[in-house]
Amino acid sequence: MILEALLAQALSAPAPPPSAPTCPVEMVPVAGVHHEYVQRICLDLFQGKCRSFLPGFIAREGRVTAVRACMDRYEWPNERGKLPEVMMSFVEAERICAGAGKRMCTEFEWETACEGPETLPFPYGQRVDDAACNSAKPYRSVSEARLASRDPVVRAAETKRLWQGEPTGSRPRCTSPSGAMDMVGNAEEWVATSRPEWPWRSSLKGGYWSKPWAGCRGTNDSHGPEFRFYEIGFRCCKDAPR
Repeated sequence: MILEALLAQALSAPAPPPSAPTCPVEMVPVAGVHHEYVQRICLDLFQGKCRSFLPGFIAREGRVTAVRACMDRYEWPNERGKLPEVMMSFVEAERICAGAGKRMCTEFEWETACEGPETLPFPYGQRVDDAACNSAKPYRSVSEARLASRDPVVRAAETKRLWQGEPTGSRPRCTSPSGAMDMVGNAEEWVATSRPEWPWRSSLKGGYWSKPWAGCRGTNDSHGPEFRFYEIGFRCCKDAPR
């Protein structure tokens, strides 16, 4: 199947990528041609998750979308050295981005920024590196009742107990080809859904500090726009100037 897709891909002329936009200093340019689906050859399968892929063998399939936008370099509040803000719903994140003159990043923009022109499986390369991003901390069991408490003090205490995030930009190797940092690990990020098969207009990307297999692909489509959780944050995007 993947060999057939590779042959078809080789015989077709690639679409020219859009030009990179000029963005505000706190944002990075994201420009490329996004393919809805990719197939790869896995070299290291561990507990059902692939930790290493064969370089150079990739089949790009499905809908083709030209992407051209500006994206926050860091997770919100988009300041190097600040902790990402979590326990945010998609609706709250939307409001904050709008207040900053920006908007939510789309699922396809996020993947394009993470993968770069080589469509990398991880922002730093072809193989999982547990030290590159903050994604391999030990999991801590969650008290759903405390997180859902109507008492903000109780919610804050449980969030603090679970917290294993790091200041943004702490791990230089966790930089995507576009220049965006911490796209994998640290805080899971809200995006505006691009795939029509997902049930909500909100989706989550990038995993968090206890999801070592997280990469540029793979979308958490399980939660609606009012959902919030102890490890969910976001970053903003902006339409690129013409």
